[in-house]
Amino acid sequence: MRLPKFDYLLPGSIAEAVAMLQDRPAAKILAGGTDLLVNMKHRVEMPPVLVNIKSISDLDYIHRDNGAVRIGALTPLKRISRAPFIAEKLPALARAASLVGSFHHQTMGTIAGNLCQQNRCKYYNQSQWWRSARPTCYKAGGEICHVVNKKETCYSSYCGDSAPALLVMNARVVLQGGGSSREIPLEELFSGDGKSPLNLRKGEILSEIIIPAETADGVSNYTKYANRESIDFPIVGAAFWASREKKEYRVAFTAVAKNPVRGRRLEAFLDGKDLSKASMAEASKLASKEAAPVKNSLFSPAHKREMMGILLQRAVNEATRRSCE
Repeated sequence: MRLPKFDYLLPGSIAEAVAMLQDRPAAKILAGGTDLLVNMKHRVEMPPVLVNIKSISDLDYIHRDNGAVRIGALTPLKRISRAPFIAEKLPALARAASLVGSFHHQTMGTIAGNLCQQNRCKYYNQSQWWRSARPTCYKAGGEICHVVNKKETCYSSYCGDSAPALLVMNARVVLQGGGSSREIPLEELFSGDGKSPLNLRKGEILSEIIIPAETADGVSNYTKYANRESIDFPIVGAAFWASREKKEYRVAFTAVAKNPVRGRRLEAFLDGKDLSKASMAEASKLASKEAAPVKNSLFSPAHKREMMGILLQRAVNEATRRSCE
């Protein structure tokens, strides 16, 4: 499949990239391109302009700043997965980065690109020929969502691997645009709207991810269930973090809703408890209630809910095993 025609712009700085995006509202940001270019070949996204920010060198870094970890938006996933400090102190993030696609995806793909990827659905992520058998879905520019057979709504799922790992780390992101920047919790980046899944203002660019210092004092893990673990998007993914000093826990899931889901009710249930067999058995049951998956993939909602509990148990077991090493 060939790409549709588009204009190609190559900014030399963030400010220049922001100006280009503000002048061309229909433009899209190109970084690694592992998500966007595939969608363009399928003709589900056909931006008239691509603004390639990959050459902005000062967005590729991993720094430690008074205990906090700061990661540039264009840092490749492969570099994150192999960074010694991240592998040792933030294993959930290293694991998530190592599970994104293939070696080539991890080498080309960036951390911000993985966070800002489009939602997925079996009616959307198909070739133009496949989709021509039915009316265009709402996410691709039509009127109806084929998942629920409703107009002007979209039930596609967010399927990124790095988002749940960063959510349990209470990560924040820096957004730059229009001569200013703002820092928000990562959770607020996601809109919960399947068609437009990101809360970005006109011309804004995600420039940095910040992981607070206290996160490194805990134990964590990310695990996912997929057809082919080394290539495919998750059918369900689960991340877990626990404090070493206190009985505090954080849980997040991906591929089960329009946005990555922080398991707040599950965290409240686990708070102050030992991770005993009894408490984890109950937690696994509660995990299935943190989201309401729909039939937008080959797997049933019931199967996804069941896997949420199973993956939570796996993530906890691996994280606690690490804490004993």
